[in-house]
Amino acid sequence: MATTTATITLSSSDLLSNELALSTTSTLTTAGTSTGVTQASGLSRKTSAVVGSSALIDSVVLYRADDYTADKANKVYLKNTSTTAAEYIEVFLSGGEATAAHDASTPASTITGLTEIGRLYAGDWMFMPWNASGGTKETFTCVVGNTWAAGDTIVFDGVTITAANSTVANIATQIDNAQFPNWITSVSSATVTFVARQSGSFYEVDAGEGTGEIQYNTAGNGDLTISTTVEGTRSVSDIYVRPSVHTGITYEYMLIHE
Repeated sequence: MATTTATITLSSSDLLSNELALSTTSTLTTAGTSTGVTQASGLSRKTSAVVGSSALIDSVVLYRADDYTADKANKVYLKNTSTTAAEYIEVFLSGGEATAAHDASTPASTITGLTEIGRLYAGDWMFMPWNASGGTKETFTCVVGNTWAAGDTIVFDGVTITAANSTVANIATQIDNAQFPNWITSVSSATVTFVARQSGSFYEVDAGEGTGEIQYNTAGNGDLTISTTVEGTRSVSDIYVRPSVHTGITYEYMLIHE
């Protein structure tokens, strides 16, 4: 069993009417037990970077709830290592949707899906509990039907599949064998099941010959029947950060988790 101790000390001779001298210590254990936590992401550092142009600042995911166990005794450490007093890092809890770059003057409240929990100015740090409550991953099925021909194509998620022959089960297997950036697949006969890699409320996927999210071109009357089996929902606890300037802010971070 690992033994990990967290300590915070607050001291001041003039903040309050009396001298402030507060120190508290906690041994980090798994949820509801006296067993020490044994997993950590490792201490990392990252420096903010320019995105597209000097007028844009990227909001980036620090930790995704999908990757960890929900409602456990997870702890997040984050520090702004800048020595420039005006430079800060905004910290958000997110609805799970990917965020685009934002102008430096964009109010945090207007960034879709993000709720700001605070700012860390130069030298500031935080150590907080995190429930890692993920959302639901969108799931849909795709049934390959009717008459296809070798050379027919299917395009989805930036991937093109070219039918090797006319057998619908073989075409379904080809779809399953493709590597989609945002989806994981499995196959049974002519039915392919797609599960999103990340939680989120995605657009409704449909298919059509030359139209829709899944586009296909066929020499015969082949078609794809799409059915959504699980509606995706957004995570409410992904952690995002957004530096106030493009370059020069380095932040360090670590996750202690179950």
